[in-house]
Amino acid sequence: MLFNWGKKKLKTDEVARMFVHATLDSVEDAWPDVAGLIRESPHFERPPELEEGDAAPFLLVVLAGNLDMIPRHFEGGSDSKLIHSILSELSKELGLPTEQLAERIGKMREDMTRLNRPSKKTISAMSRGVYLGYDLNEYQEEYFRSLGVPNPRFLMQMEDMLQHFLWDWNSFREQYRMPLQTLSAAVT
Repeated sequence: MLFNWGKKKLKTDEVARMFVHATLDSVEDAWPDVAGLIRESPHFERPPELEEGDAAPFLLVVLAGNLDMIPRHFEGGSDSKLIHSILSELSKELGLPTEQLAERIGKMREDMTRLNRPSKKTISAMSRGVYLGYDLNEYQEEYFRSLGVPNPRFLMQMEDMLQHFLWDWNSFREQYRMPLQTLSAAVT
């Protein structure tokens, strides 16, 4: 128990609020640069047509990847409680029903995982999620377009960039602690 001294105790809702606001801010701030990186990628025959305000698929990829990481860092039901709290906070911020957000993020996660098989690396799945979310296959050179798979060099470029959008839960846990609480205990 001595190792918890000096760590600030945060409620699950406070952690969710921190995560949501930091994630939304970083995606909003970085989207123009991310869109430019994709448009200017040398791995396409012609530049993809991305709208300046079309960050939604990118946000879904970032959220799906980060939510996928939470169970690796929290246990005892606190992972489920944190994910539930994050979805609730996102719902408030984006003005969408929690169930609809969970469904959209879950669908993106399934698509990313499916295209990423057999690898189980989250960052790799996220790079494939960008490829899927913006339907980038049609912009690739004929070889990759005919196979219907992303150019591996493009994936590496995306992985390098996407690493900056993954929440560092190890550092977070070094500075903060969350009370262990299961979802069922929090609801009752």
